[in-house]
Amino acid sequence: MAFYCSLGLLLTLQVPPPDQTAKPSADLRQELRAIREQESARLEGLATRLIQQGQSSAAKAVRAKIEPTPQAGGATRFVLLPKVDSSTLNGLANVAAKSGDAEPWNGELRTIQETTASALFNLAERAAGSIPTHYALADTCLRGVLSRQPDHPEARRLLGYIPYEKGWATPFATSQFRKGMVDHPTFGWVHSSWVSHLENGELPAPPIRGQTTVRWLPAEQADQLHSPWKSGWRISTEHFKIQTNVPFSQAIAFGRQLEAFHDLFCSLLADVIESDKRLPLAQRFRDKKMVGEKSNDPHQVYYFKNKQEYVDYLIPYEPTIAESLGIYIPLKPGKGKRAPAYFFHDPEGEINATATLFHEVSHQLLFETAGRNAYNKNVGNYWVFEGLGTYFETVVMGSDGVMMVGGLVGPRIDAARVKLEQGEFVPIEQLLQFDQAAFNTRDSIYLHYAESMALAVFLMQGREKAYREPFLDYAKDAYRGLLRRNTGQSLQERLGVSYEDLDKEFLEFLKQG
Repeated sequence: MAFYCSLGLLLTLQVPPPDQTAKPSADLRQELRAIREQESARLEGLATRLIQQGQSSAAKAVRAKIEPTPQAGGATRFVLLPKVDSSTLNGLANVAAKSGDAEPWNGELRTIQETTASALFNLAERAAGSIPTHYALADTCLRGVLSRQPDHPEARRLLGYIPYEKGWATPFATSQFRKGMVDHPTFGWVHSSWVSHLENGELPAPPIRGQTTVRWLPAEQADQLHSPWKSGWRISTEHFKIQTNVPFSQAIAFGRQLEAFHDLFCSLLADVIESDKRLPLAQRFRDKKMVGEKSNDPHQVYYFKNKQEYVDYLIPYEPTIAESLGIYIPLKPGKGKRAPAYFFHDPEGEINATATLFHEVSHQLLFETAGRNAYNKNVGNYWVFEGLGTYFETVVMGSDGVMMVGGLVGPRIDAARVKLEQGEFVPIEQLLQFDQAAFNTRDSIYLHYAESMALAVFLMQGREKAYREPFLDYAKDAYRGLLRRNTGQSLQERLGVSYEDLDKEFLEFLKQG
């Protein structure tokens, strides 16, 4: 089976959840909200007192520490963690803390944050130790700990960091440093000896037989020599191996997008990946002595400089490839662990090229991290895979390391609203009955894609995320092929609401935006 991202093409599901999934999840999320609200109230109280004392700049600094309040049904805010944390490197955080002791308000601020960090860490441990486990919530809590207490050693260990130069870094970053590499802000991970050439506008030429040293050429000339697919760039990041013939600067930006999305995906879908054998966070919770994570084969990505090259390369394997904007074709069981995801540079595409990237790579990460799949054993329920894929089209990357996901954005959402206004709507109970062929019927595929995206956004974001865990539990069972005729709990049973009422909630959510 292929997973496409076109204006209308592909995937399915239906599932049994563990008993009483929703109640423990709701309690844990309510506690998380209470911890955040209590901290916000204490910080606002401190800021108000500082204003009254004439310390407006100090009040502004305190208010900057208040977490933005999530909007009901709005996008989820995700803050990327740096691979090397400069806030703790060389003890800078400790120095800053000591220098701030002279200001009483600074000490009070630190006490508020440390108290919140402690509460978040305790909640993370309970979420990871509950039955069923809630690793996504635990991940959220641990990230909250580090935003308030960057030197928290156990939160660092659980999130995969190791001590480095009196600070913290990922095992991948430390291994790169040992090889003499540097993480250049423009060129990514390169050997330190390359920096002067790169900053002088030079790039390495394709290697030739017998070559022992790098041949440096003006960037434009080097990019031109790397333009044929067979001599394209080969770039390795922490989790991906990229082959591409786009200009080098575009390739580096592409790799960074992939790595950022990998962090977001593994955090948000931790409970779908879930197993101690597959999810590093779960492994570290189980084994208190484990640091870092086990090495794994990188995911493969092919990125062509234009659509024609993409089509020419893939048409022998997929005759309808010209209709797609990107594709991932999972390997059949027993045929290996990694298969390439394919993309092409498409600045004028009807769907943003970054959205296409995140859509298809979400399929790739799911099928290459969540263990053996059996999705083709389900009866119906195909919509969920494309629903999740299109859900990740909503990712918006900011320049400040903040990503937003789950907003009602993009042409598919617009299409869903237009279809609704025109009276076109597939009742949820009917949508769940479609298998792959029915879902991809030519005269309805655009509607099915648009509605599946909107429904996935609703189930992930709506009602203050009350439906998120049972929906993802359903998705996990669908991936494993457990949604067969007369087996497994239905989606409405998992959510605790009838399909009729769910239709009404969903349509109102989409209407109100």
